[in-house]
Amino acid sequence: MTLHNGLIIENLDVSIDLHKILHDVSIDVKPGTITTLLGPSGCGKSTLLKAIVGLLSTDKGDVSLNTKSLISTPAHKRGIGLMFQNNALFPHKNVERNVAFGLQMQGKRPEEYEEKVTEMLDLVGLSGFNKREIGTLSGGESQRVALARALAPSPKVLLLDEPFNSLDRSLRTVLLDEVRDVLKTLDIVGIHVTHDWDEATRIADNIAFMNQGQIIRTGSIEEIIEKPKYSIVADLIGLESCWTPELFESGGITYFDTPWGRRELDTPNSESIAALIRPENIYEKPDGIDVEIQTKVSVYGEWIYKCRLETGFIVSVKTMKNYSIGEKISLYASVENVETLEVL
Repeated sequence: MTLHNGLIIENLDVSIDLHKILHDVSIDVKPGTITTLLGPSGCGKSTLLKAIVGLLSTDKGDVSLNTKSLISTPAHKRGIGLMFQNNALFPHKNVERNVAFGLQMQGKRPEEYEEKVTEMLDLVGLSGFNKREIGTLSGGESQRVALARALAPSPKVLLLDEPFNSLDRSLRTVLLDEVRDVLKTLDIVGIHVTHDWDEATRIADNIAFMNQGQIIRTGSIEEIIEKPKYSIVADLIGLESCWTPELFESGGITYFDTPWGRRELDTPNSESIAALIRPENIYEKPDGIDVEIQTKVSVYGEWIYKCRLETGFIVSVKTMKNYSIGEKISLYASVENVETLEVL
């Protein structure tokens, strides 16, 4: 992995109670950019954050920041901030004293940190909140205080472990935008954890998919959408009409059947694969396959329908036309547009 300023994780293994949780994890994040760790519950996302910040020991590998290894550095000296879903604010301290906590741990006196606390509260949109009691704050205000507290010690890295998961979607969207702006303004490395693809696309520059303690796919949002590579990634980003077909072989050619004909593989393959047909590659056509509309939803002026074939197969299709649930239409897709994905 090329050395550069920022956070670099190389070949990291982590075990808990002799059970290996992380396997050979490598990732790098440059200052002023945000990488989202996306994956199902229990895949190791939160464990990776704890290893980065120094709350868990590692079996092998390295964590470095600005080309300096942190493996032997205590957690409180790593220059890494951490925000949890539970904001962990001190209820007996007011806003100012909560935000000042990290600065006090650095040995700063009130006359040294009061200006910094006010600056951080201004940055997160809480001007004038210095003396407010924690119990008087809304959920969004509490998380802004937690963000100000994490930023006050001037961390080089901020780790976000689903900090806004308990908030309603509209407020979550606002806070994600604010955090993104703050991290870019301050040129901080950001690592964000979620299992929600929409949330990931809101904040991330890059995505790292985790499964069973490993990072299986990394890339920009556009790269992931264009080439998910694995069926589990397609499922996590909401690509529907993905199925596991039965493979056949004839004359040295491996193929599988689709509703619109035979799809041949480029190379012989006996491994299990998944097949994907995207809604934008399915069209209405009078001589297509008859389907019955099961569900419908309007998205940005288009209708997205889930349709059932006579065989029970379900596909999704996008169209400007407004049909009724239960109505029958005919659909066509070119077998060349049926993608193949790896199955883990």
